[in-house]
Amino acid sequence: MLNFLRMRILILFIALTTLNVLARPIGNEDINRMQFNHEHRSGYKKSAKSKKLPAKYEDMQYKKPTFKVWHLPYLEWEQNYRSYFKKYYGDTNLKLNPSMIVMHYTVIPTVEGTYRALSRNEVSVQLMVGPDGTIYELMPLNRRCTGAYGVNHVALSIEMVASTESDLLSRSKQVFASFCLVKYLMAKYDIPLSKIVAHYEVSEGKKRVPEYTDLYDKVYPDRYPPSSARLDPGPTYMNWLRSYLKENPPSREDL
Repeated sequence: MLNFLRMRILILFIALTTLNVLARPIGNEDINRMQFNHEHRSGYKKSAKSKKLPAKYEDMQYKKPTFKVWHLPYLEWEQNYRSYFKKYYGDTNLKLNPSMIVMHYTVIPTVEGTYRALSRNEVSVQLMVGPDGTIYELMPLNRRCTGAYGVNHVALSIEMVASTESDLLSRSKQVFASFCLVKYLMAKYDIPLSKIVAHYEVSEGKKRVPEYTDLYDKVYPDRYPPSSARLDPGPTYMNWLRSYLKENPPSREDL
């Protein structure tokens, strides 16, 4: 799979920055290996203790999200993106009519670091939620991105800046901002709750996400290879998100 699959670029970014390892080109296998080792290392915190939505979120009032526009240089990638979508999804169209939302966390611990990494690697998402709850529009919402391999032809991708799931869950402003953002997007695009999925669920392929498409990989055409399995943003976060949306279903009043 091309590097468009690899949204968790921190491992590569830190390796290059800290160790200054520039002697050879860094390939897709390097990114996979570094991220896999990060997410499966001893002591990695996969989730909080309780998967039940904390009561504090039930008392928070929905607020229509506002976007801080901070676009990636996506127009410079147009030719590569058309080739990518033709190769993996069968067409060169870059316009998105979203029918799914995919949730991620960045692994990169800062907004600025995430933006730099995305800018330099031609990997993209439409939206990013910072630790303080600020929502950044990194690409127009009607533009296909490359953040969730297998469903980029139908999905909006939302990155939440966090190192791990536990790191993410420790920041209530960020978590609730993501809840409001998803609720808003569901109302805007008439997306059902069943189509709000985690990146780790996308990696399970067609058995979990029927829209999964990969016209190129002949070995694993229906799911991610085992070495590319994802964990983000974690089962506890997804339980909290889905519980909130069930209790507070989107409506046209949210727009």
